[in-house]
Amino acid sequence: MMTKIEETIAAIVPIEPSPGGAFAKYIVRDDMLKNLGGNNDSNETLTRRMLLLLEGEWLCAESAFKSFRRELLGRYVDGTPKDHQLALFLMNDIIRYWRTMTVDYMYKTTEDQKPWAIRNIKLVFSRKLMYASGLFSVGMTLEMSAQQKIDTLDRLFSIPAIERMEEICGKDKMVKVLGCYNLFLERIGDSSVRAALKAVKPGDHKNPTFRELKNEGHKFTRELLLAFDGTFHTTHPIRRAIFF
Repeated sequence: MMTKIEETIAAIVPIEPSPGGAFAKYIVRDDMLKNLGGNNDSNETLTRRMLLLLEGEWLCAESAFKSFRRELLGRYVDGTPKDHQLALFLMNDIIRYWRTMTVDYMYKTTEDQKPWAIRNIKLVFSRKLMYASGLFSVGMTLEMSAQQKIDTLDRLFSIPAIERMEEICGKDKMVKVLGCYNLFLERIGDSSVRAALKAVKPGDHKNPTFRELKNEGHKFTRELLLAFDGTFHTTHPIRRAIFF
């Protein structure tokens, strides 16, 4: 059975998962619904759960995938006692996942000695966009019933992160954000740029290839903050929830 699954995935996704990584082994469906935030909720299980919600897509069994995503969202929303509140359980787990990625980056690039520059740039752009799209989505659950929260999150998580952000913020607020992101995609799609980033020596922050993308990453972050400010009023509870 597992061999058949591996063959099916390999025919669609030619790049094998990182050995020993979160996707190098299988997990039983029901296990992803247990121990959310508990002692046995490892970085691997958190990663699988968050990526299923924020970036997950089905390769087969579409209805089963969608049903499972709604069930998982239900577990999170059940932790929100009042309709007027945000889906705080989910929001806190999304924040935890973002912080886990940043800490994991430090481990992999220092103790594990993996190329640091390309991971840094991906963290600044693609990982941050995914995080923002999840955070902003939770911001839309204010003053909704539990069912409305699940429906809203399920709909938003079913579309790509860029489209998700455009729907939440409005396309006009995303123009400059996507301008920065398009430059990242253009550069990272160039094999010579990727090779140059992988070859950057530890601590060489002045490397021109890295510096160009890093500076654009700072601008990307500023534009995301402006989109946040323009979408969620100063009285919106997501502002307090992020900090305290």
